[in-house]
Amino acid sequence: MTSHTLREPAESLPPNAEARVLRSDIRFVEFFGLPGIGKTTASGLLADSLRRCGPLLGDVRMAREPRSFARRQAYRIGIVAPRFRNAEFRSLFGRIARFVIESGQASVADIIRVIWNLSVLVAYIENERTRTNSIVIMDQGLLQGFWSIFLKSKHRKTSEKWQDILSAIGVHDMVFVHLRGGIDVARDRLLARGDRSSRIQRATPDTNDDLWSSADRACREMAADLGREMRTQDQAGVMAAVEVDRLSSPEDVAERALEAVLLACLDSHRLSDLADRRV
Repeated sequence: MTSHTLREPAESLPPNAEARVLRSDIRFVEFFGLPGIGKTTASGLLADSLRRCGPLLGDVRMAREPRSFARRQAYRIGIVAPRFRNAEFRSLFGRIARFVIESGQASVADIIRVIWNLSVLVAYIENERTRTNSIVIMDQGLLQGFWSIFLKSKHRKTSEKWQDILSAIGVHDMVFVHLRGGIDVARDRLLARGDRSSRIQRATPDTNDDLWSSADRACREMAADLGREMRTQDQAGVMAAVEVDRLSSPEDVAERALEAVLLACLDSHRLSDLADRRV
């Protein structure tokens, strides 16, 4: 496997003909994994690395929201409200709501929160697709949104399947980077952050272990389900996996993510070419 270094991103890219695959086909790179595993740090470093490639990849941006609660909600309302004029968005919103309600969340507040958060993500992605020549790096994307639903769900069987909703949103222009690490690694890194930004950090001590187990199981099951889906469907996005252990520095993780993203995109492109030749 070719090694791609963070310090020399331009040299680490494949030849121009192959690099164009990433530029032209991919609009979103989304990180997914346990809280504390390093999604935010790795996504920022990956964005910096890709930006240094210059015009080859176009405009590389991080998905950012205003920091204060009031400004963040005003921003979210501003991108969601106009979308309700679109029948397809209204249909997606209804399917998300039905899926969340049937999943059996812990409280009405949880139901409202996860429906709203996922709907905001869908509206954001639809807005970004109107731009040209850009790649958006997301540390909290669609998979993390569905994961937050599964974290405290009481029922896994619902009339709406999360993979079908994901397909309706459209993932043909997305790369999902799964940061795979054990509970012990994620928990220690989360504790070292010293904040309470994750739902797991706000859990009571007697339920914490169960919540971590549920979180890890949901991550692994979702990654496996999505991997199977992508192997059986055309234009189903790209999945890349990066192993994270105790000795992995943020730079190590970002370097592996860069390599995984590029190689996964190239593999997907080659498979697509093979399929086209068979037709």
